[in-house]
Amino acid sequence: MSEMRTKEKIEIIGPKVTGVDYRYFLMNQAMLLGVDGFAASNQAGRDQQQKVLVIVEGSREAVIDFSAFAKTEKPEDAEVSEVLIGDFDGFVPKMTDFAMILTAGQIVKTIPIIQEIESNTRETAESPLKLS
Repeated sequence: MSEMRTKEKIEIIGPKVTGVDYRYFLMNQAMLLGVDGFAASNQAGRDQQQKVLVIVEGSREAVIDFSAFAKTEKPEDAEVSEVLIGDFDGFVPKMTDFAMILTAGQIVKTIPIIQEIESNTRETAESPLKLS
């Protein structure tokens, strides 16, 4: 007997749902619950609201448990107005694929910071020592 699989779309809406590590927070819990398909993205919201869009796929039990978690839990600094949960029938990437993409995206964000540190370090090393 094959296990029943399902997909859901979850929209998390509020004044502060991006920039608070919501995607990592949800991805970690999805992994712990055995959800094997996952993607999350920050979306433009309406009326000064932000939105995180999540799609999940897995066993019926894992998806139900994950949706309940998403409805009731949030990162410490998040401010959530509502959580909408509905069916989804599109493609959901594998959890591991999404994790690699998300991590790569975060690494790319650090490159300008690393370059600035390198430049500042070089300038400091090349400047003459001033004694007072």
